[in-house]
Amino acid sequence: MTRYSIISIIEEIAQTSGAFDHLEQKVELLSSNAIGPSMLQCGVIPEQFAHDSSHEKLWAKYCDILLKRWFNSLDIPSEVIRVRGDSADVRGVSKDYSIVADAKAFRLSRTAKNQKDFKITALDDWRRSDTYACLVAPWYQFPSRSSQIYVQAEQRNVTLLSYVHMKYLLDHPPIQSLELLWNTAGYLEPSKDARRYWEAVDDNIVSITETSFQMLRQYKQTAIQSTSEAAQEGIVYWESVKRSYHSLSKEEAIRRLIRSEKIDQKIDVIRKTIQRASQTLND
Repeated sequence: MTRYSIISIIEEIAQTSGAFDHLEQKVELLSSNAIGPSMLQCGVIPEQFAHDSSHEKLWAKYCDILLKRWFNSLDIPSEVIRVRGDSADVRGVSKDYSIVADAKAFRLSRTAKNQKDFKITALDDWRRSDTYACLVAPWYQFPSRSSQIYVQAEQRNVTLLSYVHMKYLLDHPPIQSLELLWNTAGYLEPSKDARRYWEAVDDNIVSITETSFQMLRQYKQTAIQSTSEAAQEGIVYWESVKRSYHSLSKEEAIRRLIRSEKIDQKIDVIRKTIQRASQTLND
C-alpha cells in the first residue's frame, strides 16, 4: 500500500465512526514485506492534514498500527492501546519480557523539536510494571548533536529507535535476543551526546542481526530518498495553496494570506530538514 493510498483512505474515513477499526483492518491485510516501505514514510505527517484534526490523529494511529505489526513480526505479540491519556501507544508481551512503545510522527515543515515532543519521562511512567520502554521516530528528527532527551533516555533506560532501524530489523530478523537493544540506553552513562547514543544503537542492531554497518548505512540512505519523496509531496501541496491564493482578485489579500500561512518558511524548513539528514549521515 502506497503513501498516497493511506492518505486517500484516511481522507475518506477520518470523520466516520469506526475509522480506527477500518484503518487497522486495511493495514492488517498487508504482508510483512509490504509494511516495510511504509515505515520509512509514516513518520512524516501529510501537510494537507490540518493540525489536531481527525485526519492527523488517525495518521498517528496508523503509525501505532505499523508499530504493532512490527512487534508481531519479531515474535512479540502486541496491541494498540486505545484508552486516552496516561498510557503508551502500543504494548507487547513476549515469553521473556513485556514492552511499551510510542510511535511519533512530525511535519517536515515544523521547526525544531524539543524534549517535550518526545515525552520520554512520561513513557517511562507509563511503563509501570512492564520490563522495557521504546520510543520510535524518524531518525533525522531526533536531535543530531546534543540534547537532554539522551540523558533522560539513559537515566530511565528508554530505547530511542528510528523507523529505518525498524525496517532493517524487519528485513534482517534478529539472530540474538532483542533484549540487547532494549537495554541500549541503560548500559550508557547519561550524556547529551547524540552521536554516542546512536552509535550504540547501530552497534547493537548489527550485533543481534549479525550483519554489517555498511548494510545499515545503505538503509539510512534509502530512508533519506524515501523522505525526500514525502518532502516533495509537501512542497507541491503548499505551492498549490499559493496558487489558489493567487486566484483571488486582490493582490494585497493574496500577499497577506501567503505571509500569514508562512508557506515559504514551511517549504524552506522541509528543504533544510532533508539537507540536515544528508549532512548527519555524512558526518
